Amino acid sequence: MAALAASPKLPFEGKTVLVADDDPVIREYLSAQCKKIGLRVETAADGLRAILTASKVEPDLLILDLHLPDVEGFRVCERLTDPKFEPLPVVILTADSGEETKRRCEELGATYVQKGGRLWDELKPVMQHILAAADEVVDKKVETARPKILLVDDDAVVLKELTSRLQKSGLDVVTASSGMQAFWLALKIKPDAVVTDYYMPGGDGHYLLSRIKSTPATMRIPVVVCSGKISNARDRAPVERQLRGRGEAADFLTKPVSVERLLDSLRRNAGVSV
Repeated sequence: MAALAASPKLPFEGKTVLVADDDPVIREYLSAQCKKIGLRVETAADGLRAILTASKVEPDLLILDLHLPDVEGFRVCERLTDPKFEPLPVVILTADSGEETKRRCEELGATYVQKGGRLWDELKPVMQHILAAADEVVDKKVETARPKILLVDDDAVVLKELTSRLQKSGLDVVTASSGMQAFWLALKIKPDAVVTDYYMPGGDGHYLLSRIKSTPATMRIPVVVCSGKISNARDRAPVERQLRGRGEAADFLTKPVSVERLLDSLRRNAGVSV
């Protein structure tokens, strides 16, 4: 008898998602869709159960309804940024499309997805991006123990070029394209330094600096800020004084930044051995 062919591995087999929503129809629908792409699914019907389940099973991703009956979604996010929890990426689901809700999601480093008739079509690519980014971080961890730099910029060309040059200089580089993604990665990988653009959509440099420096697990990570939109000395001086004065930025560089100058700043201001 011919041997049965092995079933093809699903995209995210072995990963766990926690779905927290008080609507059983949505919970069951999202659970079924997640299982189709290989995810193991845990569920919670309220905020407290979501926190307890997250601390117990350590999921790879939390899909969280904003309006839960006991502890609202934003409070759940605040609790899960406590250093005693493993860093956990969160997707907030809500029918509220107001700017204040989106701003609050950004402040907490959560990804906003609006509830509606195309919920899975909107949610699936967001989940794939987050989980793929997590895989990249795991892959980086098995590399040799070189100084680790978190490089943040919304310009893909800048990211690619700087990453290549820094890697050739003996640094391990992890990249992010927004402040929200960068803060989660900073919690996850504890880089030796962060190099970030200042003006970015989806969480700018001010957001990233304030989150890093107000969180005990990341507050000692030095941050070098780079910006091409503050090019003249008159405009740059007050921003630089403010960032340095609050102890948020280790250095402030003007784009375009040469790799040599950036490496020198990392040596002098972040203690990175290159």
